[in-house]
Amino acid sequence: RHEGAFRLEIPNLRDPYHEPLELAPVEEPRKIIDVQREAMLVMASALDVLGDSFGIYGFSGYGHDCVEFFVAKEPDESLNGRTLSAIAAMQPKRSTRMGPAIRHTVAKLMAAGQSLKLLIVLSDGFPQDCDYGPRRGEHEYGVEDTAKALAEAAAKGIETFCITVDRSGHDYLKRMCPDARYLVIEDIEDLPDAL
Repeated sequence: RHEGAFRLEIPNLRDPYHEPLELAPVEEPRKIIDVQREAMLVMASALDVLGDSFGIYGFSGYGHDCVEFFVAKEPDESLNGRTLSAIAAMQPKRSTRMGPAIRHTVAKLMAAGQSLKLLIVLSDGFPQDCDYGPRRGEHEYGVEDTAKALAEAAAKGIETFCITVDRSGHDYLKRMCPDARYLVIEDIEDLPDAL
């Protein structure tokens, strides 16, 4: 031991009277779905204050026979505790099969009877599914199907806007969406403010 050196005290874990080690809490990084839920709450609160009618839906899929559509809020429902719980319960599931989800939402919007109809698609990535092409990594079918679903919506008088937190989103969104009808969020933490 040298003059001025310090001695590290290592606790004896077998000593029944030792003080337990205090570990600093480890802060887990926020997941994309956490930020998306927060953004949905911000947007829903703003629309509710404005008195606008709106619905909140989630979707997932795995093949054309398994497309799931989740209802957090219907346009004729108020923003209430059940709605907030439904948003909080949203979790990532399977694939991002956008085309059928857009078409189903368009049918709901058409049935709602509002004069102004706006469909905002919030996503964490490109449209993909197990059968959206001959190989899992191919995205052409998903992009084309989603572009067609968005065009069908526009033909019915529905304004569409796509938002993604996927930094490579410009590559496929410019092919799927009309000009100025999409937004790529570079930093996921900016999503609530952007909305």
